[in-house]
Parts: sequence; structure tokens; C-alpha cells
Amino acid sequence: MKVLIFGAGAVGLGLSSFLLQEGHRVHLVGKEPTVSALRENGLKRQGIFGQASFAPNQLTASLNLAATGRETFDFYLVCTKSFDTEYVARQFKAEPIMARQKSPIILCQNGWGNAEVFTRFCPFKQVFNARVITGFIRPELHVVEVTVHAQPIHFGSLYRQDSTCLQGLSGALTRGGIPSAVTNNIAKDLWAKMLYNCPLNALGTILQVPYGILGENKSSRGIMNRIVEEVFQVMQGLGYASHWLSASEYLKDFYGQLLPSTFEHESSMLQDIRAGRKTEIEALNGVIVREGQNLNIDTPYNTNVRDQVLFLQNNPR
Repeated sequence: MKVLIFGAGAVGLGLSSFLLQEGHRVHLVGKEPTVSALRENGLKRQGIFGQASFAPNQLTASLNLAATGRETFDFYLVCTKSFDTEYVARQFKAEPIMARQKSPIILCQNGWGNAEVFTRFCPFKQVFNARVITGFIRPELHVVEVTVHAQPIHFGSLYRQDSTCLQGLSGALTRGGIPSAVTNNIAKDLWAKMLYNCPLNALGTILQVPYGILGENKSSRGIMNRIVEEVFQVMQGLGYASHWLSASEYLKDFYGQLLPSTFEHESSMLQDIRAGRKTEIEALNGVIVREGQNLNIDTPYNTNVRDQVLFLQNNPR
């Protein structure tokens, strides 16, 4: 099986490692100097799923999609930050070979709204989503570390009922060592991740603490409760449902199961702030703020944390 992974950050490297472990052909599209590091050193994985190393000749990497020439792939995984979605979609649309093949494009990104952006440039039946609740960090340009794994990766479509075409990818990742599955409820999974990320990512970034610390403090719990309630209201206002019937039902699982399993994890948003990079705040709490305004739903808590993260992002220390 041949897989192209667009985005050679922590998530892209992490997923690549599990596919390579099963002997599949992987091509990564990334930025300099990451591409050079991969070409020179190969790819290494460490962390909770064990160590694995792949020599430079076991993978290929390039700076753009055009460099792959006429080669076709069975799956295209988009692992970039959410704010780069339109840029990536434009590259896919610009490549003549993409118009001649119908291989699935799977968005392995944070936030809500990425598929809506992508389908402005590519056929909606070709666009799928992945829900990834696994912590990846990149201590070196060619090294990925898996720090936490809360639930299996889920693949599915927001636009079609049948996603069985993704079974080959799901099976390959599972055999490679990371549990994965195809689902007909990917919208519920994506909103479950929003319910998880919105209270944790921004607040953990502002306070600069791991997720577990937020759950131990009464003040931070109160803020997270209000954030979740607002996310629930907006989600339902948009016509979507989740795996939970109410915010209070979700919060029981959040504090009882989900948060303890990622106690030591620090958000990628905090890592971005420390590195002086742009964050994905607008694809998370920012979505709740914008859609809340469209629906006439007040979202003061999401607005507050979004604005504070934007301040940190725009005023690097």
C-alpha cells in the first residue's frame, strides 16, 4: 500500500512510523529543514508504543505535492495544522494527477470545519476525516515521541454513509501497532474531540500546566465546565449530536475517564506558544465563538480563553 502524508510534524511522523512498521510505502510532504533531516537520518519513534527506526531509504520526502510527479497513492493523509487547510487543498486541486484519481483524502487535524474548507477545492466524496486522540511530540526534526494514547483512531466521512474504502488504512495502522477503526459516526467523534480539546488546550496553554492539573483545581474545573456547556450549545445549534446527551453527562466521563488517561499531557498549543508559532485556537474555541455569534448563542468563556491565547500568540516573549 502507498500512502502520502502531507505534513511532517509530530502527527504526520507518528502515523508514518506505524505504516512503515508494516512495510508500507510512505511519502512525506513537509518543510525544510524537516525534509532534509528525514532524507539524512530517516525516521525514529519512541514513547509508549516502543522504539522503532527506519532508514532514509525506507521512506521518501519532498517539499511539495508536485515533487511526487506521476506517482499515485492509495491514501492521502493531511496532517497539517488547521490554519493551513486551504493552502493544502489548493495544492491538491492544482495537481493534474489528482483529477484523474479518486483515492481518499483523510484530514487528520484538530478542530471543526476543515472538511468544509477542503471540499471547496476537492470532491466531497473524496474527503474524509480522522479523529486522533493520541499525544505526539517531536523532540527532533526526524524523531517523534508518542506520549499518550486515549482512544483508537477513527476514520469516517461527513458526506457519505459508506466509509469501507478506509478499511485498508485502518487495518494497516492497527497491525502497525496503533489501534484504528472505521466508523459511520465520525461527526460525533469530531465533536467529542472538540468537547475534549476546547476546555483543555487553551486553558492549559494560558496557565502553562499539564491537563491533569486543570482537573484538580476547583477554579479551573469551573471554567472548563462552562466551556463545555457552551460547546454543547453550539454543537446542538448547528444540528449535530455527540455520544453524550448533555454537557453534564459528558463532564462525568471527562473527569472520570478521559482526563485521568492524559493527566501528564501538555497541549500542542502550549508547545506552539513556547516555540513562537501560530496556534490552532481559531479552529477550536474560535469556532465556538464564531458559530455562537451566528446562532445568537453567548459564549463568554470560549471567547475569553480564545482572546487570551491570541494575546500570547501575538505577543511572544
